[in-house]
Amino acid sequence: MGITFNYRNDEIVSSPTVIVSGRTSTGIDQGLISFTNNNNKVFPPLYFEVNNNGNFKAVIHVAPGEPNVFKVEVYDNGYIAGHGFPEYRGTPRVLDSRSLTLVFNPLPDNKVVHLCLIKGRDSNGSFDMPGYKLNAGERPSVELAIKKLKVGARLMQAFTQEEMRINGFSNRCFQFAEEITNDQSIFGYNVKSPTPHAEVKIHVLTSPLSVAELRDPNKAQQNPNASDSGFTFSHAIDLVKQCPDIKEGGTSVQAACIYLDSTYDTKNDLILTHAALGGGTDEVAMAVFGSHGLHSWANNFARVTPCFLDDTQLSKREVANDCDECGTSWECYNITLGAFMHEIGHSLGCPHQVDGVMLRDYVWLNRSFMTRELQCLRRNTKGAVIGTNGKWDKECHWNRLDLMRFLYHDSFGLPIDQFEKLYTTTKRNDDDYNGLSAPSKYALSKDEIVVKSRGGIFLVEIITKDLARYSREFFPPFYGGRGLPTELKINYNEYLNELRRASKDSDDKYDVRILTTAGDLYISNFKEDLTRHGEIIRSDFGLNRGQLEGIKGELLGQSKDHEMHYVGFNIDSVYKVRVYSGMALDGFRFYFKSGGSQLSAAPKVPPRNYLKRFQEVLTLSDSSGGDDQTALVGNEKQNYSEYLVPSGEVIAKFHVRNGAWVDGIGFETNKGTLSPIYGNSNGGHLSIVETPSHDFKIVGIYSYMGGWIDGMGVIYAKN
Repeated sequence: MGITFNYRNDEIVSSPTVIVSGRTSTGIDQGLISFTNNNNKVFPPLYFEVNNNGNFKAVIHVAPGEPNVFKVEVYDNGYIAGHGFPEYRGTPRVLDSRSLTLVFNPLPDNKVVHLCLIKGRDSNGSFDMPGYKLNAGERPSVELAIKKLKVGARLMQAFTQEEMRINGFSNRCFQFAEEITNDQSIFGYNVKSPTPHAEVKIHVLTSPLSVAELRDPNKAQQNPNASDSGFTFSHAIDLVKQCPDIKEGGTSVQAACIYLDSTYDTKNDLILTHAALGGGTDEVAMAVFGSHGLHSWANNFARVTPCFLDDTQLSKREVANDCDECGTSWECYNITLGAFMHEIGHSLGCPHQVDGVMLRDYVWLNRSFMTRELQCLRRNTKGAVIGTNGKWDKECHWNRLDLMRFLYHDSFGLPIDQFEKLYTTTKRNDDDYNGLSAPSKYALSKDEIVVKSRGGIFLVEIITKDLARYSREFFPPFYGGRGLPTELKINYNEYLNELRRASKDSDDKYDVRILTTAGDLYISNFKEDLTRHGEIIRSDFGLNRGQLEGIKGELLGQSKDHEMHYVGFNIDSVYKVRVYSGMALDGFRFYFKSGGSQLSAAPKVPPRNYLKRFQEVLTLSDSSGGDDQTALVGNEKQNYSEYLVPSGEVIAKFHVRNGAWVDGIGFETNKGTLSPIYGNSNGGHLSIVETPSHDFKIVGIYSYMGGWIDGMGVIYAKN
């Protein structure tokens, strides 16, 4: 006899709740399995079903400090009753037993997700609940909603860690803000334990609006005629920002919010005070959802099994049928818990995927926790059981591209990690990363670009029809990789061929997303982008080398339908730059030695005639006895600052703050000397502009002018 587990003894976990699965060699088709941790020192025993050849799945709890030694026993005459506790046919009969030891290492230095419950200022704490549960004595309240959220949060963590683990990314998951308590009601016992444990902390946020105002149909996301369908999302962000208990210093906070006062409007077939959205701002990464399915969630861990096996049919006369996939209570549990996790996925940086949680595979979420399933109205099936091999034919998963994001997201970080993480996900102040620029791209030819990023590149995705269908992954040495590249060539035809091999849904007008620890770079319609940003400007650029083919680099800011202007100069001879700026960049003038640049005849215009050259943009003047000349980009204003290039050094890179326009500019020399950022040093985001390789040299700058510089980019040519 013997019990096999998916975990090894003494394995270290980072989730406080863990899915343990396995099989008893007795091969019984029905039975019960119990897990008792350290003789009930912290947690009471929990019980789970055994089905079809001795297979089981258990959601168990671990505590920090000493190892968690589980006494595991299998009973062939036990079953889980409706209240979640075991009952036996006669005297409990142990058929098989074994121990399992797990070590839990909390991650207090990781940025957490703050789980919140939002209620109206006059809310009575109620939420929608079907009659059969009311008749059974369950009463909707703030306290009940909090318990359901605590359990749901732990299920999400256990599910995510198991997904990371089975895909070879170590035992890691995101963390929730927690609180310490002795109360055991979350396990179904109305007692106090002498040993405290950690539970997910639920922040209860009170809106200044009344329940009636929150339930305004014009604020309902699902209302196609709503005048303010994004309200619940932005309102949640505002409430989180105002909460004194939710702070992360100089970096963004992460929050997931449920609106308690959601309700189903039977007349208009509309869920009010609800939105299924995830994303956020630089200040708050946010996921929001409604309480319309909370009635189906377990309010303690003992009831997880009964709730996932509750096939009571629900009526739209009482509660919402979200997406028409919540015909039974357990299906409602799947859809609403899974959809909330989907929105949390968005807030953690995940887009929609071809499958998994970020598609809608959470309709199978129950199978990650259960070995048996009752009737399913969505699929019109009478029930199902896990295979004799311990696997379901279909389960819910995080897509591998989600897991790649999680690996480099510091909310999932482990102490053993010796590699960079996406800077916006760390607890460090964002100002500590001022020198970390967004990735930039440079055209090498009509078919190829090079992407550069001081933050390593960890993933390239090829996207058609809004979903990634081919990808390339990059790993640190710990995971068998060579480390994250800071430069990467992307060839259009090469990736197109790979896309066609990987997916039937290929399109030669594919998009490219490059993910780095310094942020993402998204290239829409890569084929067209190569044509647009690889445009050639034919000129001598004042270098007296004859006509050159200058390649337009990436546009920083926007063109805003202005005409393009450009200047040419020898960057190696620039010894001073005068920068004109206020709260944005108005212009800048290069000063260089005589002979380093001169105004040449107007270049031949390329066949498409997409640019014009204006002499007033390139101004050459005698500034020091006829030996020096200047070139002006943009507008000359009264207020300016000057940067003197150190002797023996030359400008090699531009540090540009930009967003909708160009906010400021700084300079970096070939020896790494940095100037300040002139203009608005906090505006937009930082872009570092240089040549694609040592085979190229900056020969000019193109720009688009409004009241200030709306957009600009470098022009580079082969040496």
